[in-house]
Order: sequence, then C-alpha cells, then structure tokens
Amino acid sequence: MPKDFFSVANTTSLHSLKSGAKIHVIGVCGVAMAQIATSLCDRGFIVSGSDKEFYEPMKSLLANSAVKTESGYKRENVPTDVDLVVIGNSISYGNPEVDVVEELNLPYTCFPKILQEVAIAGKHSIVVTGTHGKSTTTALIATLLAQDGREPSYFVGGVAQGLPQSLKVGGGGYSVVEGDEYDSAFFAKVPKFSFYTPDTVIVNAIEYDHADIYSSVEAIESEFSKLILGLKQTSTAVCCIDFPRVKKLVSEWKKSAKCEILTFGADPDADFAIVNREAQGMSQRVTVTGPGLGGCTFEIPMVGEYNARNALAGVIVSQIIGMELGKVTEYLATFRAVKRRQEIRAKKGGVVLIEDFAHHPTAVAQTVDAIREAFPSARLFAIFEPRSNTSRRKVFQQEYIQAFKRADQVVLKNVQARAIDTGVELIDVKTLSNEIAASGVPSLCFDNVDQIREYIWSEIPRDRPDSASVQDVVFVMSNGSFDGLNESLSRDLVG
Repeated sequence: MPKDFFSVANTTSLHSLKSGAKIHVIGVCGVAMAQIATSLCDRGFIVSGSDKEFYEPMKSLLANSAVKTESGYKRENVPTDVDLVVIGNSISYGNPEVDVVEELNLPYTCFPKILQEVAIAGKHSIVVTGTHGKSTTTALIATLLAQDGREPSYFVGGVAQGLPQSLKVGGGGYSVVEGDEYDSAFFAKVPKFSFYTPDTVIVNAIEYDHADIYSSVEAIESEFSKLILGLKQTSTAVCCIDFPRVKKLVSEWKKSAKCEILTFGADPDADFAIVNREAQGMSQRVTVTGPGLGGCTFEIPMVGEYNARNALAGVIVSQIIGMELGKVTEYLATFRAVKRRQEIRAKKGGVVLIEDFAHHPTAVAQTVDAIREAFPSARLFAIFEPRSNTSRRKVFQQEYIQAFKRADQVVLKNVQARAIDTGVELIDVKTLSNEIAASGVPSLCFDNVDQIREYIWSEIPRDRPDSASVQDVVFVMSNGSFDGLNESLSRDLVG
C-alpha cells in the first residue's frame, strides 16, 4: 500500500506553476492523458511522458506534438528538476517512476484534478456520467455548443470526429466533460467525476461495471448518490429512467437532493420522453416531448434507441442553457459520431464492415439491435472480443448469451490470461459460444484473428459487383485493438 506521501490532499495545483515549467506524465498514451499532455504543451509547459506501449490514435497525436516520449517505465524518464508529475490511473504504486516521485519528494497530481483546473474551473460545468453513452453524449453536447458559437471547453474520452480535437480549452463560459466512475489514481480511489464541480449532470445509465474496482453495483450506486446529493440548489441532474436502477435512485434522490432533477428516456413516466423513432438506414428520425419542446422532431445520423436517448440528453441540456431549439435540431442532423461508435470502416460488393466500442453486455445488445434496425434484411455477423477488465471476467457470462439474439452469426475471440488475472475467474468463451448456439444463434469461438478472418471470408463472398445491395454486415465489437482485426478485414475487402 502507498505510504502517506501519496494522497489527494498532497497533490499540487497546476496553478502554482509558471509557464515553461517541466511536467512529466506517467501513462501518457491513454486517450485522456495524451490529450492533457499536448494541451499542457500548448499552454507553454515543457512536457515529457512515458508509457509501456504506444497505440493509435494517441501515438500519432503525441508524435506530432512537442511532448517528449519514452517507451517503457524507467527511473531515468523522470527529470530530476521536474516541477510536476501527472500520474495516470492505470499506474500502480511500485511503478519505478512513481518510486522516484516518492524518493525525491516531487510534486504530483492526477488527471481529473488537472482537467478541472485547465478546462472546468470558472465555467458552467456540464458533466456526462453513467455506464453507457458518455463519450457520444459529451461529444454531441460539445458539438452543439461549438456550432452555436459558445466556444466551450470540453473533454471527450474518444476521437470526436466533428470536433478539431477531443480536449479543448475554449474561451466561452461552458465546459462539458465525460465524467467516468472509474477511479482517478492509485492514491485517489474515487470516481473522476468527483473532481468536476458540476452545475449540470447527466446520468445516462447505472449498471454493474468495473469489476476490478467495484465489488457490487450497490458500491457504484453509492458513488452516484454522493454526486447527486452533493449538487448545489442551482444545479440540475438529468437522469435516464429507462434503466431500473436509475429510476429507483431518482425516487430516493428527490427526497433529499437540493438540485433540480429532470428525467428522460423512452419510459412514458419521463419528464422528457421519446415517443417515436423511425430508422432511415444509418440515421433515424426521433420525436420527443417535454416541457418547452412541444412535439419536437429531429434527425440524427446514428441508429438505435440508445443514441436517441443520447441525443435527447443533449437537447435537454441545450434548453437548460438557453439555446434556440430550432437551431439545435439543425445541428443534430449533421452531428459526426465519436470514432469506433457505429463507424463504417469499409463497404463494397454488398458487404459493410462496422466497428463499435461495445463491450458491456447491455452495450453489445444495444449495438446488435441498432445494426438490425439499420439493416433489417442483411445477414449480421457479430464479432466480439471480451477485452475489458470486466468483460473478461465470468460476471456477465449469462448476460452475453442474450445480448446477441438478433444477430445471424456470432464469432467470439477467446481470452488469453494476463498477469493481472491472478485469482480472477475468467469468462469461459468457448462455453459461452456453445450456449449462444444452443439459444438458436450460430456461434463459433476462435483463438486468434487470423482464424476469424479466414472464417468470415469463407462465409461471405467478395466477388459481388460494387453496385450490389447490402447483403452482409460484419460488425466488430471491442474496447481494444482486437489485434488489428478491423484493419485486416478492411484491407481484405477493399484492398
């Protein structure tokens, strides 16, 4: 366990540093950390960083910046005259660079605190939370604000295709950030959203996740309750009651919360409700009702009920801050989603390849349903890799069986044990595949991506004319690289 040297109370504020100060980032290639490192460079700091591996797209972001990077964690990576060390939440006590921080009594901090200081402080803070939909909803709200000329600050935990970058410090009075419930650092075992001083909070969903740090869903609920019950009287919580745990918590929060609580979703009891959806290829037309909305209808270039909810959350926030509804619906029609969310990677000869970030069983089920909406008559090949710390565990073995029920074929990649899996019961992917097949959906499990590629192209012809209508949809779901499977399949199809 860390000594008393490491604690939130002992962290150093960025504001205590002068321009030109030296900052070192441990774990620099994470989506959040890479962007904060490049942002610090833009603010005039001299920034270095290290990570065990460098993956795209953050690898290129860092390579094209002034951040000096080192591969691997080594004591000599930390400048002895450094003014501040930013320690990533994937970094453990005992890391050789952390040892240097402690031995030399160096100033340190963590990502969520530095994000609050750089992008949130002094602004109306909009924080998007929940098990699902954080990145998409954050990017959507940031896009609405930017298109409306509000010059927002924002942080999106992914590559936001419609924004110039995924972390920006704007000159306007609003900040919108993705508020993760995952812990902040080994010395800050609290959700990242606890640092973000919200004025408006969105709670999209609460389900069990992050089995590596939360023992139960009740432990997660407790953190959300602290967040909502700690809001000011002038604050607003916007909560999706399509999820039973959120609906139950809302009834409890309303008894003692000081803030205003608004509800949304497809649930007819919601203050702001989705009353109709019409799929139109990879887009949909959504009609919603609620205070001040009338019978508002908008189009979004994303499919699935979950994306209709994400968009509705953005509409509600836009009304809280006084945006013109007509303009908001115009902005929604041109929204560009976050990469790896229903992203079409290639299309040729009646075959469509789609990549998605889904890994929690609820997200997998929602993605399968959405793709089925978009392609009702095509064969759907759902390819899934349990890669996150939670999806690799046996905790969701049964839930995954039901998640694929609207696919035509399911292809799973087996998990390989890692050093961090000691004492953890991993999901039995081969048994899962057999159980999916027994439920009526053909399913196979393979040990590597080459076997998956070979199987896919043995089932799907690639010699149809380019003008052929869509007959086969292959959608690959993982929160990791899937060992380059998406890139390989795209090359196979289009060269």
